[in-house]
Amino acid sequence: MRYVVIGNSAAGVSAARAIRAADPDGSISIIGEEPYPYYGRVLTSYYLGGRVNREALFLAEEDWYRRERVEAYLGVKAWGLDVDRREVLLEDGRWLPYDRLLVATGARPQMIDVPGKDLPGVFPLRTLDHAQAIRALIRPGDPAVVVGGGLVGVKAAEGLLGAGAKVTMVVSSPQVLSQILDAEGAEMAQAALEREGVQVLLGDDVVAIEGTGRAERVILRSGKALAAKVVVVGKGVQPNRDILLATEAIGRRGIAVNQFLETAVPAVYAAGDVAETWDRAWQASRVNALWGNAVEQGRIAGANMAGASLSYPGSLAMNSLVLGDLGIITGGMVRPPQPDQSQPELPYRVLSRKDSRRQLYRKVVLRGNQLVGVAAVGPRGESPAGVGTLLKYIGKELGSPLLEAFLLGRLSIAQWLRLPAWAD
Repeated sequence: MRYVVIGNSAAGVSAARAIRAADPDGSISIIGEEPYPYYGRVLTSYYLGGRVNREALFLAEEDWYRRERVEAYLGVKAWGLDVDRREVLLEDGRWLPYDRLLVATGARPQMIDVPGKDLPGVFPLRTLDHAQAIRALIRPGDPAVVVGGGLVGVKAAEGLLGAGAKVTMVVSSPQVLSQILDAEGAEMAQAALEREGVQVLLGDDVVAIEGTGRAERVILRSGKALAAKVVVVGKGVQPNRDILLATEAIGRRGIAVNQFLETAVPAVYAAGDVAETWDRAWQASRVNALWGNAVEQGRIAGANMAGASLSYPGSLAMNSLVLGDLGIITGGMVRPPQPDQSQPELPYRVLSRKDSRRQLYRKVVLRGNQLVGVAAVGPRGESPAGVGTLLKYIGKELGSPLLEAFLLGRLSIAQWLRLPAWAD
């Protein structure tokens, strides 16, 4: 059996491992656009900030491919696909035949379209190359501007702070982390960022980047001009689905798959940040671009490519981050849809509690009596540890006393131990 995996990151390498475990004799080829062995892309902001060294990023050495008999095509882009002949076209003109194909092409940064966006000094922060280029340019005390206040922007700000930069974050919406927190939780997150030294500008947009030969300043819609040695754009990512764009596998945002992670194209599977999988909280197919989801999807897709029939139970959006002295954990549907003319009544209830004295914020989202979303903000190390346990109960009913204890930040170990066993 000939297996080809497009993508050399979490989903792709996880799939190759699962294939090799199930099929010791099959031929496995893996294609990666970057010239590096498998590394932890989620750690690039830590590398930028000096919290980990370059060697610590790598999760597989070149020797791993040889030992596992995986033929690696690194630094090469998969350019096209002939689904009738079952062949992948590489950008150097070579064709790779396959019997089973996994598309694990991940996602690419979403950039801004303003004058000056191509000047040297303007970066996304997605890959090792991005982090290395920013490190080579920035010096302690240099001004840096982060465009975007979502997870990508916050991680970029964290990395730049670690590198000693003076960071200003420009956020078009009225709050930071608008995809995972409501206004009350976001106020606490913003305050934590500001305590770390980040200047946060809300409700403004970058309209131009100016400089002579390189980025020197950022012009905002409000008319402000910000000095900038480096501009890092953190406006989210888009699934890399181009290779299947002309096929029936294309979904609403990524590549649509069934419970076995098969696409509508015969012998083609998809996993990771490009795949639209079943979301257990939303009860709909969505792209949940998270490292852990990608590893698990790759494992199941790889096993199924090698003949298994494993059903993927579905993904959840989950995020955990530390902003200085503040910890944030969210999971599931934390921002439920709002009623409108087409759906004047929706079955969601939101319960939240903020304790400013304890610097504590808790929120749960219920559909009927079922838990579908959780958010916890609190002092670092205080214990949103229980939130991870609560996430196991997405889609289940929990009693009011337990939810109330969670909202008050007073959930005891004894209460955790009494949680129903069906969550495990």
